[in-house]
Amino acid sequence: MTILNMTVLKTEGLSKTYGSKSGFLYQALEDIHLRIEKGEFVAVMGPSGSGKTTLLNILATLDRPTLGRVEINGTDPSLLKEGEMAMFRRREIGFIFQDFNLLDTLSLRENILLPLALDKTGVEECAARLREWAGILNIREILDKRTYEVSGGEKQRAAIARGLIHAPSLLFADEPTGNLDSKASREVMESLARINSERETTILMVTHDPFAASYCKRILFIKDGKLAGEVRRGANRQAFFQQILDSVSVLGGNRE
Repeated sequence: MTILNMTVLKTEGLSKTYGSKSGFLYQALEDIHLRIEKGEFVAVMGPSGSGKTTLLNILATLDRPTLGRVEINGTDPSLLKEGEMAMFRRREIGFIFQDFNLLDTLSLRENILLPLALDKTGVEECAARLREWAGILNIREILDKRTYEVSGGEKQRAAIARGLIHAPSLLFADEPTGNLDSKASREVMESLARINSERETTILMVTHDPFAASYCKRILFIKDGKLAGEVRRGANRQAFFQQILDSVSVLGGNRE
């Protein structure tokens, strides 16, 4: 059976221009058209200064475009009022950050439950969702520890649980392996890939790391504020990894 209207994220003619007091204009993004379907795991890659962070901020409703539009599940967030925007962001979007963004004064358990606390979710529902995600991410034994008592990889897996516990339509990941060693990076990416595969969670990740990107299903390349191509993963992840390396080399940018 064909399921219609499964586009989670869509942009049309997305552009972003920054101005300065001297009158200089900087074109950070230009005419970006993209579509992310439900269940996709997509990475955005590009040289330093290519516009990928600007793109992520606009898609995640943290910034507004100069021209064009963004739709998440058919809604243009820029048309929402401030209170509606906050509710939309809490319900529809999850975030994972390079520096984890966990509160040191709280336990991992309390950090993970924050999105549900904001929505005043019932105690039993909170407990059930926490058990589920802590099990999926293998962090049940450390839930009562503070952030300074666990490793970087454990922090990031807790951050993933926090980003997904409220069942968002779309998970944004900003350099999720940027502060991790190779072992922790692999564990985090394996977790994200498994969640994407088993739960059809839609994920959009910005990364400079070809190894992390090789866990995705599709890579979008951006250069000088414009989309510069894409590659899709086949059956062989090692071959996909090499394809990513080749594409990064063609773009001519550094790997940050």
